[in-house]
Amino acid sequence: MARILTVTNLYPPHYLGGYELLCRQVMQELAARGHEIMVLTSTHGSGETVESLDGLEVRRTLLLDTPFGEPASVSRMRRLRAGRHNARNFRDAVQAFHPELVFVWSQLRLTIACTRASEALGLPTVCTMNDPHLGSFVASPLRPTPKGVVRWLGDRTVFRGTTLLGLRLDRVTCISKTLKDDLLALNVPVEQSQVIYQGIPLEQFPLKEQPGTLGAPPRLLYAGQLHPYKGVHTLLEGAGMLKRDHNLSLQLSIAGDGPAEYREQLMRQADEEGLNAAFLGRVPHGELPALYRNNDIFVFASTWREPFGLTHLEAMASGTPVISTCDGGHGEFLRHMENALTFEKGNARELAARILTLVQDGELRGRLALSGRREVEENFTMKRYVDDLERFLWDAQRGEGA
Repeated sequence: MARILTVTNLYPPHYLGGYELLCRQVMQELAARGHEIMVLTSTHGSGETVESLDGLEVRRTLLLDTPFGEPASVSRMRRLRAGRHNARNFRDAVQAFHPELVFVWSQLRLTIACTRASEALGLPTVCTMNDPHLGSFVASPLRPTPKGVVRWLGDRTVFRGTTLLGLRLDRVTCISKTLKDDLLALNVPVEQSQVIYQGIPLEQFPLKEQPGTLGAPPRLLYAGQLHPYKGVHTLLEGAGMLKRDHNLSLQLSIAGDGPAEYREQLMRQADEEGLNAAFLGRVPHGELPALYRNNDIFVFASTWREPFGLTHLEAMASGTPVISTCDGGHGEFLRHMENALTFEKGNARELAARILTLVQDGELRGRLALSGRREVEENFTMKRYVDDLERFLWDAQRGEGA
């Protein structure tokens, strides 16, 4: 068994989305398998604390370079200040815990200082890539302008530590082929990274009693963050088309939160379309399984190349048919007419047609519900995910794959 120091930007109960919750689930599973775990995370939501959670020591002592709730920053000076603080606190954690390896989960807004400090100490260091944000740490190329020259020089002298220059990143996992391709396109050196698809705790998402049933009115669910790139406005537009063109009224449940401006835009749109839409806000994760089971169709209309799709898997495990875009990591497991229905991103009319198809075709609803559940059971369980991660971590500890 190994002593693993896990570094991540956020850790429950202070979190924004599914990846932070997944981190906690993975740490719990690794601890249950006999590994000793310490979690080092940011002060977001709590201030500086050291606490015991799930039997693990959680140190909330790291700084974000920009608080969540503010627009993301690529300020070298902010990253330099936060990075110096984080490197010190990382070394303090290493001195206290004496880890055999370091597992870096998410560095979003955390800076890369802990990864750099870990490599400098000669510790086996595994990084999992959950999103493409590391592209913003690529050193500036030389451009023939005064500002371009200054930025190029700064990234190779004063601000070198805030860039990827000198980092080995030789033990990396990516959560999808899509994300790996996107990182490579951003010049992040992950050529040798291994794709390890994430999984969900299947026991927390039991199959509904009658997969494929339909309420009156049909009940549609979206669950996720509320940002324009999540495409919830496309769902509302499609629902409005169905009401006007087919006299089909739907019951929409929108679970999630985001910037007030976009949330208010969605509410106005729903009112103007005369839709029956409930904005539920952020729903506690423990209540999501019942929410999936109590709805007839899960709709995901994102226009972003999503790195993966945990909410898709949760809905599929629950026996709720999925309608989704597929330009992203979730497109690597969604197959049109086999385990889901897919549509072109931003195309509200095509989405409306997919919804109408499922509403009218009970046999298809039932088939997609059962095939979706089977997909998760066979390929995307938490056990399979942690098995794969554990093998990767063991290889890193033994010095293999570097």
